[in-house]
Amino acid sequence: MAELRGLSHVHELRIGIVYAFDFRTRMLPYWYADKRMAPCSVRTIGSVLQESGFEHVRIVLQQWTPNFRPSLAKLDGRPLDVLLVSAMQVHAEASYEIIRDAHQMGERRPLILAGGPKAIYEPADYFEIGPAPGVGADCVVTGEVYVLLDLLRAIFSEYVPAESARAAFERARGGGALNGLPGLVYLPTGWCRSQPHAVNTGSQRLLRDLDELPMPEAGYLMIEPPHRRSTLSRSPCTAKQVGKLSIISSVISTHGCKFNCSYCPIPAVNQRTWRHKSPRRLAEEIRRTYETFGIREFFSTDDNFFNQRDTVIALMAELAATKVRGEPISKHIRFYTEATEFDVFKNRDLLPLCREGGMRAIWFGIEDITAELVNKGQTEGKTADLFAQMKSLGIEPMAMMMHSDNQPLRSNQGDLTGLINQAEYLFEQGAVSYQCTYLGPAIGTRDIETAAQSRILYKAVGGEPIPQAYQDGNHVMASRHLTPWDRQMNIIRAYWSFYNPRNTWRVLRRWRGDPNAPKRLLFQFIGQIGLVFTLPKLWRWSRKLKRGPIEVYDGLTRARIPMIDSSTGDEVSWAIEHLPTPYLRQSQRAPISGVVPAKTTRTVRLAVALAR
Repeated sequence: MAELRGLSHVHELRIGIVYAFDFRTRMLPYWYADKRMAPCSVRTIGSVLQESGFEHVRIVLQQWTPNFRPSLAKLDGRPLDVLLVSAMQVHAEASYEIIRDAHQMGERRPLILAGGPKAIYEPADYFEIGPAPGVGADCVVTGEVYVLLDLLRAIFSEYVPAESARAAFERARGGGALNGLPGLVYLPTGWCRSQPHAVNTGSQRLLRDLDELPMPEAGYLMIEPPHRRSTLSRSPCTAKQVGKLSIISSVISTHGCKFNCSYCPIPAVNQRTWRHKSPRRLAEEIRRTYETFGIREFFSTDDNFFNQRDTVIALMAELAATKVRGEPISKHIRFYTEATEFDVFKNRDLLPLCREGGMRAIWFGIEDITAELVNKGQTEGKTADLFAQMKSLGIEPMAMMMHSDNQPLRSNQGDLTGLINQAEYLFEQGAVSYQCTYLGPAIGTRDIETAAQSRILYKAVGGEPIPQAYQDGNHVMASRHLTPWDRQMNIIRAYWSFYNPRNTWRVLRRWRGDPNAPKRLLFQFIGQIGLVFTLPKLWRWSRKLKRGPIEVYDGLTRARIPMIDSSTGDEVSWAIEHLPTPYLRQSQRAPISGVVPAKTTRTVRLAVALAR
C-alpha cells in the first residue's frame, strides 16, 4: 500500500468495483441474507484502495443495483478507468454480462480485472467470453486482496498521466512485469485468437497477519445506494443508510479447517494454514462497525471457528471484556459463526464464555447425523447433548445437511438414516434453521474429476448447457440415481418437513421453555416464505431432469483456454484437471515474452495439489 500511496499521479483514476449477482440463485437457504449482508470481499478491496491513496472508488452490489452498466457509468464526472469484477461460481454469468457491457465502450473501455471464487477456480473462463473476439477480462486475480495490490503496483508503476490504465497494463504485461507476481492469470502479448492460451503465475502467497487488513468503515461508505438505474448515483451510501440496508455485517475472524472433505475446496485455498485476527483487532472492528453504522448482527465468515481451542478462548474472552458506553458489547451485538459439530462438542465447556462474548448462533456443517455420508465425528447423541446445552445458554444451533444418491427419503421409526427423519429430529432437538443441499462435485474439489470420469457429471439437460447459477447445491447436477428428478424434489420435501405451519405452532406452544423461541419463530416464517421462491424453481428443474435427455461429461476434456506456467512454460491444470492440449507442444508454440518455452506437455496440478 505504501508504494501505491507514493504514486500520487494515479490517485485520480476512477475505479468501479462490482459484486456480480445472478437472481436465479434467490432461493433457500440464501434468499433472506443475500440482500441484507454487504459482502466482505468487495468491501475489503474498497478499504484497501482507500488506504492506498485512491480517491474515487465506488462499490456496486448487483443484488441492490441490478441494472448497473459500466459503459454508462460516470464516477465524479468521469467514466471508469478501472473495472474490478468479483463473482462467486454461481454468479459467474452475471459477471460475464458486466464485462461484455464494458467492452461496448470500444477503445475507451476501462482496464478490466476479475477476481473472487469463480476466478480462483476457473480463471481462464474470463477470457474470450464472446460474442465478439477479444471480449473478456484483461487479467484475473486468483488470490487475496494483496495480490490485487501487487498487480496494481506493477501496472501503475508504468502509468503516464493522461493515458489510459489499459495502456499501462499493456506495457507491464509486455515487459514481463507480471510474471513474477504469484496469483495472476492473463493472456500473453501477441496471443493467437484461433488458439488462445493463458499465462498462470502460480499459487498466491497468503497474507499471514490478518490484522493487516484495513478497518471496514471506508469500504462500507463506498457502496452504491440501491436503485434500478443503469448509472451511478452522485454519492455513495451514508452511514445511516448502510446500517439500514446491511443489517448483518460479515467479518473475517479465522481462516482454515483441519478436515479434508473431498467435496470441499477450502483447505486447498487456505494452503493448509490456520490464520486468525488478533483478539483486540476483532473486538475493535466489531465495536467500530456497531458504533458507526448501528449494525448489531455480525456473521463471522469462518471455515471452522472452533478449529483451535486457544484461538476460541482468546477471541471470545476479548469480546466478553469489550465495553460499549460502559456496558458489555454482548448486550448490543449478536455474533454468529460456522463450526463443525465435532469441534464444538469437544470444546463445549467454552460455550458459556462464547455466550458472554456475544455468540448467539453457530452454523454446523453436520451433513449427515449418522455419518454414513461423511464422518466428521458427528453422532445422534452428540447432536442431542450439544443442542440442549446451546439451548440452555441461548445460543442457536443452525443445521446444514446434505442429501445424496444413497440416502432414503424416509426410514423406519427409530432409524435416523432417512432425510425426513433427520430433519424432524433436528427440529425436535432445537435446531433454529435448516439447510439441505444435494451432494455434488463442486468446482475445485477432489470429487470433480472422479465425477467426470465416472460419467455422472451433467453437462446439459434437454439440449441446453447447465447454467453456472445451478451449481449452488440446490440443483441436482450429478447423480447415479435412476430417478434424479425425484431426488431433486426430496430437497423440497426436506425443507417442508422442517418449515411448516405445524412446526410454527409447536414453537409457539413451547415458547416459555425455549430461550431460542423468538428466533425459531422468525426462521419458520423466513423458511416458509423462502419455500414460495424455491418450490417453483426446483420443480421446473425436476421436470426438466425427468424429460431429459441428460448429457454427461465423457471423462476428462481439454481446457477451452489452456494455461501455461509463467516460470517453466509447461502446460498446467488448475482446479480442474484437463487433458494436454496438442497445440501447446514446443514444436507448435512460439516463445512468449517473459516466459520460458515449454519443454514438455506435462500436466502439473497447482492449486489442488495441496488438497491431494
